Amino acid sequence: MTMSVIRTIIVDDEKHACERLKRLLAPYPQLEVLGHFTDSEKAHDYILKNKPDLLFLDVELDKNTSAFDLIEKLRENLHPPNIILVTAHAHYSIKAIKHEVFDYLLKPVDVDELEDTLERLIRHFSLEPHKTRRNFDMLSGREKSILNYVIAGKSSREIAKLLFISINTVNTHRRNILKKTGARSFIELMRPKNVPYE
Repeated sequence: MTMSVIRTIIVDDEKHACERLKRLLAPYPQLEVLGHFTDSEKAHDYILKNKPDLLFLDVELDKNTSAFDLIEKLRENLHPPNIILVTAHAHYSIKAIKHEVFDYLLKPVDVDELEDTLERLIRHFSLEPHKTRRNFDMLSGREKSILNYVIAGKSSREIAKLLFISINTVNTHRRNILKKTGARSFIELMRPKNVPYE
């Protein structure tokens, strides 16, 4: 079975860094770079509209915005795509782990390290659809309700109001849904072939 292309966005406040990374990704036909952004607000709007599978994200962005700010902002609307942080600063690694990013690359990006990361990522994407399709039966009724609301585009805040529960409870259910289905993000669960049930 062939894997569908991994739709990719690059966000970095330095244009030359975007362009260099795009060149480094060119040899990988499994990745389709939809665009690159130096403006984090434009990137945010584009991501919400186009729902890419993968985001290469610099940690320190424009307008005093960090990658973690952008990740949290995306999570208000949907679970963010798989994220690979690319930064010149090693001290963000623990924070990156807490934000569940796929990997963490230091600038200047080493070609061999990038290749290793992409091999793991491609393997991850090729295995995941099977896992997500077969594990929906493991979800509780409440988890299924929340998943359907997420697929409908509702934020955690909106879901909490609809179900008369706290945002923290919604987010706990969202984490459990990902854990049970084996998916890294709700993006995968929102693809037509994975949309589950009534």
